Amino acid sequence: MDNAQTTRPKITVVGSANVDLTFRTPRLPVPGETFAGHSLHQGMGGKGANQAVVAARLGADVSFVARVGNDGFATQAIDAYENDGINTNFIRHSKDQPTGTAAILVDDEAENCIIVVAGANAELCADDVRSAKTAIEAADVVICQLETPLEAAIEAFKIARAANVLTMLTPAPAKLVTDELLALSDACVPNKTEIAAITGNAVETEADCVLAAQTLMQRGVRQVALTMGGEGVLTLDHSGMSRIPATQVKAVDTTGAGDAFTGALAVSLAEGLPLSDAASRAAIVAAISVTRIGTQTSFPSLDEVNRWNQTGPIE
Repeated sequence: MDNAQTTRPKITVVGSANVDLTFRTPRLPVPGETFAGHSLHQGMGGKGANQAVVAARLGADVSFVARVGNDGFATQAIDAYENDGINTNFIRHSKDQPTGTAAILVDDEAENCIIVVAGANAELCADDVRSAKTAIEAADVVICQLETPLEAAIEAFKIARAANVLTMLTPAPAKLVTDELLALSDACVPNKTEIAAITGNAVETEADCVLAAQTLMQRGVRQVALTMGGEGVLTLDHSGMSRIPATQVKAVDTTGAGDAFTGALAVSLAEGLPLSDAASRAAIVAAISVTRIGTQTSFPSLDEVNRWNQTGPIE
């Protein structure tokens, strides 16, 4: 993330594109309860789109492989991606499915719960990915998540591996992760819930977290960046383990913080930084994002990140 860099890192993201409807509420409701919320915000989301937007705002040359519907949300989404400089040539329209939609509830403590309807995301297929082969082969890093079908992620990582391109996996939903996918993943960026589900290991202590990360590496992953919210980030690769403390900020909305971290991590790895240094940079991007309401609207620009590094928190 250096303004002096002459070659922009190239990132290709294969994944989900959603419209986010964020409801601010005093607290999260219980079943059968109705009460007044504070406000409603409409924005763009989906783990794939989020990571693409973060990477683009941090100066990367980004291509996005995705599916949207033939509806107004699709038009808004593509316009927004193009405004961020993202290559949208590999986004296809589904005829019979709407653009994916997420209903997000965020309470006064910045906790959230999310309901996602996949819509067109469920139709992203290996053929869509193969149509973007040139963008995948030209990338420094290819990022996948699992809000779209597993076959798309596997095909993307196979193409990337054949071209010696670094592959990065956000293993969510964790129940969809397979041994084949892990073996194709150079870097994996789980949270504590996801790594516990994938490995079957408890993650109560730091030793538990290290053991779970080691288990992922035994299954083929080469680099693990375990995000732990307020506890920071634990990284593990062939050079050893590092612990990056959380950046202290006043959180107002944690939605999308994991995607902010992943997109930023991909950019720094593409620039050649070691995993622990890349994770330290990415943690700052995630910290900035939680100080703002919304998902993609909360992601900072490269200038904002540089200013934060020079002067501290942005007022």
